[in-house]
Amino acid sequence: MKKILNISDRLEDKKLRHQLQAYRERSESVQRAVQCSSCHFKCAMCGYHLNTTKTSCPTGVGSPEFNLCENCRSEFEDFLNAVKGKEGSNIFWHNSEWINLWSAWLEYQHAIRKFRDSDEFIKLTRDFTE
Repeated sequence: MKKILNISDRLEDKKLRHQLQAYRERSESVQRAVQCSSCHFKCAMCGYHLNTTKTSCPTGVGSPEFNLCENCRSEFEDFLNAVKGKEGSNIFWHNSEWINLWSAWLEYQHAIRKFRDSDEFIKLTRDFTE
């Protein structure tokens, strides 16, 4: 009985490969978007290309690590202080919309990471590179 092949697994793999081929350009776009959003050579917020690996989000803040340029890191630290209720900065643009911007950006970072760690995305990248 060990020599019997499971035809349903093979059919499912064939179906996924056919679907991947049919949507090749779309799958490439999805893969690029996820990979580029977590690039270690650019700021995760503004996209500025970084020259060093020293600039990164402070660890231990309950969020995924991501690279930030010095200015965005300062803004992010101000955001974290504002969310924690600490005395905020006196910068005039640090208003409720600014907090909403950083909150949405942080949710986006979490969503990208969650999707990147999903079984389906892992399968897409595995099938894509084979």
